[in-house]
Amino acid sequence: MTTMTNTRTSRGARRLGGLLLTAGLLAVAAHPLGSRAADSTRLLVLVSAFEYRWPWALTASLLLGTGAWLAIRRNAIRVTAVFLCGVAAAGVLGFRLLLFPLLSGDWEETDRRAAPHHAQRHLVVERGSAMIDPLWRVSVVDGPPLTAHHWPAGSFNGDDPAHALVDVTWSDPDTLSFTTGDGGVTTVRLDRDTGRPEREVSRP
Repeated sequence: MTTMTNTRTSRGARRLGGLLLTAGLLAVAAHPLGSRAADSTRLLVLVSAFEYRWPWALTASLLLGTGAWLAIRRNAIRVTAVFLCGVAAAGVLGFRLLLFPLLSGDWEETDRRAAPHHAQRHLVVERGSAMIDPLWRVSVVDGPPLTAHHWPAGSFNGDDPAHALVDVTWSDPDTLSFTTGDGGVTTVRLDRDTGRPEREVSRP
């Protein structure tokens, strides 16, 4: 009776391990495919989910490591696979904690404003940094939450104070006005139906 129970438990663990290995492999493939879909559709849910690679790499490492421990019967191969997945996970965490804030800009949302007379259209301002230089990026989010589109509208580098973003405002529901450190004002029109900017302002 005990032997049969152990056999069933072992088979169940291997099945679970197989499912986790499959999920891990899917996670490896998900990011490049999801990034392409996000770039082509600009759906906010996809842009948010696939903006960064490291969460998917960490998820894949954990799933593959756990799946290998449960599914692989030969001890030497199992230990090696789990060790490699553990090293990969540690590398991803190290990157996230040490390098990611420096390389990614470490963006933080600082302002969000609804367009006048258009409750489902917002401008979003995020601030980050490149070493000691301040950075800003501005985007337009248009539509209801589940189907909203995310459109880049501007990027600014404060390395030169003249290029720093001072303010961005709505001139009307379809027009953004950017003010930079040199006092210049740039106007960008949006598509009336989709909210997509006609161009992206860049001040490197």
